[in-house]
Amino acid sequence: MKTLYNIQLAIYATVLSLTLVWLAIAAANTAALALRQWDLLPCAAHSYKKITTQQRLPPDFFGYIVGSQVEGEEEEEEEIAPSPQQVIMPPYAGGGGGDNTDDNNDNKNSNLIVSDMLVKTPKINVFASLTRDFHPVLDRLNDQSKNTTVLAPLNSAISALPRKPWEDPEDYRVYGEAGAYSGEEGQERAKRNLQRFVEAHLVPVSPWGEGEEVETVGGGKVRWVKEGDTVFVEPGHIEVDSLTSEVSNGNVWVLKGVINYQ
Repeated sequence: MKTLYNIQLAIYATVLSLTLVWLAIAAANTAALALRQWDLLPCAAHSYKKITTQQRLPPDFFGYIVGSQVEGEEEEEEEIAPSPQQVIMPPYAGGGGGDNTDDNNDNKNSNLIVSDMLVKTPKINVFASLTRDFHPVLDRLNDQSKNTTVLAPLNSAISALPRKPWEDPEDYRVYGEAGAYSGEEGQERAKRNLQRFVEAHLVPVSPWGEGEEVETVGGGKVRWVKEGDTVFVEPGHIEVDSLTSEVSNGNVWVLKGVINYQ
């Protein structure tokens, strides 16, 4: 009997211990929730504000269209300044001064590709997000065997367009305001227009010499000229804001305007 009594005591003690542990955990969770409610502990609702606008954008090509999203990109861009390694002065023709600095730069960026530089430059992240919506474009920018000069408009330049990149006046003329981009066929038209916009900003050469007229991936022809210390892309006399560092398969030129994509 004494042995049975001891076993019962051991079982009761175990149950009591587990109950106390459960009560302690429940009390700790309740306290944590109360502290979070009074902003004394971090919670997901607060940390969410630190997620970039680009990360919140949906993968489909309509994601960036809302004006407030573009404005948000510009606000973040003011807070995040590109590092000196990411931006250099505009290019110039001629290969003067083959010093060791360029060699070191080539070695340092030999493993990077153009798509990496698009991601690393916040002030063009609207255009960068569009390049990821089309497999032919993305495949090219990720291919180290295909050199490309990307003419990436600033977020503010895209926001200032009189119409969205996926809009074509001809579509409105043919299908009307309501039918131009409604339904599956309308979305396909918008997607084609948007791809045309992106491809108009891809020059399939790098390096790209001054005055050299090149046909873009989209079929238009562009060249660049230098006036004093400023570089412009023609036609349109679009000023080059800055350049990212040269990488294994090309470069990214940040533009203050957009290339004609019609």
